[in-house]
Amino acid sequence: MEVEKALVLWNISSCPIPDGHDPLMVVQRIQAAVEKSGYVRRNGEISITAIGNKLTEVPGEDVMRRLSSIGIALKNADEYQMDLYNWADENPPPGTMMVIDGQEQLGWLAGTLSELEDKGFRILLAYPHRDLAATPFPCKQWDWAALFSDEQETTTATTTSLIGGSPWFCEVCFVAAPSLEDFTTHLKSVKHAYGEWDRHASKNNVDRTNPANLPFGRSNELDLLLNQDMLRRQMLTSGRGRGRRRGPLGPLRPQHTFNLTHSKAS
Repeated sequence: MEVEKALVLWNISSCPIPDGHDPLMVVQRIQAAVEKSGYVRRNGEISITAIGNKLTEVPGEDVMRRLSSIGIALKNADEYQMDLYNWADENPPPGTMMVIDGQEQLGWLAGTLSELEDKGFRILLAYPHRDLAATPFPCKQWDWAALFSDEQETTTATTTSLIGGSPWFCEVCFVAAPSLEDFTTHLKSVKHAYGEWDRHASKNNVDRTNPANLPFGRSNELDLLLNQDMLRRQMLTSGRGRGRRRGPLGPLRPQHTFNLTHSKAS
């Protein structure tokens, strides 16, 4: 008999751990909700990934450490549509996917979720019910806050395996960290700060030849990277260096880099 599998993608920024609640209990409630859906029973596998765009702030490093210790993967990102498709490719239906996020974000995913359901996957949703308007997607749903009400049962021992894919991954910089310590170090690095700015500027068509638009002043190292980026773009847009230019003016990484990889003492 094949092992029943489930994927849980949890936007921990939109649906944070409630104040005063233990992270382990929150994971147990998520797990219990998946099991009570009737699709994943004893000896199944549940892969849970907590996703956020500022993980060192929400949920913070202490909670990140606790979640990692019980097999929860952590991903620095603000989108996860491809995670659903990638899991579907690796785990043919039937399979269960639970998405925990705000109503607006789930609304944007409605087409993707409908497509996956049509392929034979079972869809579960959890989100904060801030008003009476439920999501239009016809599936089993939970109010995020209700998952932690006193009436809910708490599992005392897991009956499913918590399986993580890439345990620590930064989608902004395409970095898969070998440890939680390396991951948190990366998220606080100048390299990552520049990657966040590069993504923001590219998405919002920021004029990066104008120094007034650049976030100077955060650190000397980041200022150096931003200044190099600005000067290269000014050179290209003014026509100089045209012979070396290939294709449209897109994201350009500065030539100067810093070795910010965390190294352990030998």
